[in-house]
Amino acid sequence: MARTTVHTGGVDKLFKLAVTKPVATTELVLFSQLHVEFENRNVKLLALSTKNTLSEHGTYRDHNEWIKDVEEIGNGPLGFPIIVDNGGILADLYHVLDEPDIKNDKIHDTRHGLAYHSRTAFIIGPQKHFRLILRFPAVVGMSTGEVFRLIDALQTATVADIRTPANWMPGGDVIIPRAVKDEEAKEKFGTFKAVKPYLRFSPLPIEKTTYQDLVR
Repeated sequence: MARTTVHTGGVDKLFKLAVTKPVATTELVLFSQLHVEFENRNVKLLALSTKNTLSEHGTYRDHNEWIKDVEEIGNGPLGFPIIVDNGGILADLYHVLDEPDIKNDKIHDTRHGLAYHSRTAFIIGPQKHFRLILRFPAVVGMSTGEVFRLIDALQTATVADIRTPANWMPGGDVIIPRAVKDEEAKEKFGTFKAVKPYLRFSPLPIEKTTYQDLVR
């Protein structure tokens, strides 16, 4: 999800492939409730869903019915659009199907709909390149907290020209790129701690890791 840069006025996109299953429903509810937090990071949300889940009558439920479920559970309107991918064509093009889904693909009549179980989230940069891809099996739900952390890390790393260490959170120390010489690092970052010649840490205040501060 090649690498792109974050520009003032540029927009990152979180593109989520989903199906109308219980886990995916909880994800859409939570992402919808938090859509303002994504907007504050200049991120637009977009979901893509195959059609879909079989009803008790053996037919596929319409996406509009699923959206009503999401809005009812979330006590509010869905905060982003859903692209309907009835036959799983786009899901196949993005190569996001796991083995059970591929088997289902061979069994179901994809002209009328297909229920995929795995879900994938893509973070797409302003120049429409994938910056990060997250793949989830049917039994594990996405963490919006981790998605926010990844967006913050990507935007901060790009604009501040740093690297984020394992478990980095906004306000934590960052890594100075190896291409930056020590003298330049002192001028650019101030104090830093060299654990190894190739591993130098520098503090980065949390107020410098929000999107609004990064693009000033």
